[in-house]
Order: sequence, then C-alpha cells, then structure tokens
Amino acid sequence: MSTYKMIRLGNPILRSKSKKVAKRKILTPTFQKFLDTLANTCIKNSGVGIAAPQVGVEKRVIVVHVDPKNPRYFNKKPFPLTIVINPKITKHSKKIKEDWEGDLSADLRGLVPRPMTCTVVGLNRKGEEVTYALEDDFHARVFQHEIDHLNGVLFLDKVKRKNTFSEYKQWKKFWKNKNLKDIIPTS
Repeated sequence: MSTYKMIRLGNPILRSKSKKVAKRKILTPTFQKFLDTLANTCIKNSGVGIAAPQVGVEKRVIVVHVDPKNPRYFNKKPFPLTIVINPKITKHSKKIKEDWEGDLSADLRGLVPRPMTCTVVGLNRKGEEVTYALEDDFHARVFQHEIDHLNGVLFLDKVKRKNTFSEYKQWKKFWKNKNLKDIIPTS
C-alpha cells in the first residue's frame, strides 16, 4: 500500500486551521482511499498518530494507533488503529501531566503539559458518530496532539521547559532514560 510524503516543520500548512469534512464525502471511494493511505503513512513512519495536515491535506482527520510492536513506543498500552473525522475534545481533566512528545513532521522532542484524560467525539470512516473516553494518559495525549495539528498548533508551541527541546537522536542519548521526576521539579 502507498504512503504520503510527510510535510516538514516550516511548511505553512502545518500552521493552518483544517476544514471540516462534509458527511456526504466520507463514503466516497476517493476519501476512503485517502483514509487508508493516511493510516498506512502513520504506520510506515512508526508513529502513534498522524493528522491530515502532516501530509498536506487541510481536512479535519486524525489517525491514532498505539502498536506494542512499534519500537518507539514498546512500553505503551495498545490502542487499535482508529480514524476520527472532525474530532473534537468535549471535556478534559483538570489534572495536568508533563511528558515527552515528538512529531513525524519535526525530528524533535520536548516536554509538553497536557490534561491526563479527555473525551473526544467525531465520526468514524463510515460516517457514524463515535466517542472516545480516554482514561490512559498516553492515549489522551496522542489524541490531543493530533487534534492540535488540525488547529495549526504544534507541540513546540506548548513546551514550557525550552531546555528539553532535543533532536530525536540526542533525546535518545541524553533524555530518554531519565526519570521525569529528575527533570521536573516538584512544587
């Protein structure tokens, strides 16, 4: 199966607000093929999520897939391959957790504070309404990160501790195995 070329940091599409997908377009063969190729692009790039703008398409579509076989996320709780069209966060916890994030469009990592849980609503690939009550903090983080992309927001915008910005190879070397408690001072 084919994949899309990833849009890289600096491309203005990543800073644009994506357009809602009309329900009548969802079941068209062209759109269904787009969904398959977007999902395949996520998997082939060893991502846990991808948003349509990351492949140059300004549509409100995300894919989330936490695969335990993915070497970059081997210790994370699995989440099945999920496509959400026109996703929206309807609620989130007040409790915030700071954790590492990266991006398929930028070879960077940084610590990002996000609500630990959230609820997301949208449409599945059949055009049916779906709701995800995300209680696992990593799953909630991935959904929030991908939905940010649809609004032209990058994880870089949310990093509070600028000293944690790292290229991926440097992150693996210096930060990956550090305990977050050693990086984030407790108040």
